[in-house]
Amino acid sequence: HAFMREALGVQSRLLEQRQALIVAALRAEHAALETGTGYLGSEVDAYFEARAAQQPTLRPPLRTWRK
Repeated sequence: HAFMREALGVQSRLLEQRQALIVAALRAEHAALETGTGYLGSEVDAYFEARAAQQPTLRPPLRTWRK
């Protein structure tokens, strides 16, 4: 019984986190479409790699992708 309660609790938290991620992604997409700006994927990857390696780094610049 306790195992099932714990498993259900974990799955419930995962569902809430997944839903929050989807909401954040949709908001980010809307903002990108509204502003016509975003980040280059390669620069974002390099930024997170540097952060993971605890190296000093600057956030990548926003770039305009709409002409």
